[in-house]
Amino acid sequence: MRGRIDYLLTQQGDDDVWNEDRFTATGFPRVFYLRYHGLCEILPLWALARYRNLTGGNTVAVLPGL
Repeated sequence: MRGRIDYLLTQQGDDDVWNEDRFTATGFPRVFYLRYHGLCEILPLWALARYRNLTGGNTVAVLPGL
């Protein structure tokens, strides 16, 4: 898991955002594709916060929710 966290940290841009130039979802292949603005900012932060919460405590229980 630490390798994935390191990847997120190294891919973060100078503006503290993870830029995603590609489409983030498939509409109909070869017809149209979707791009969900904000996913490239929300999901990495969510993953980093979850990693921090899991490694920062003395419990192995994973709390539900955000």
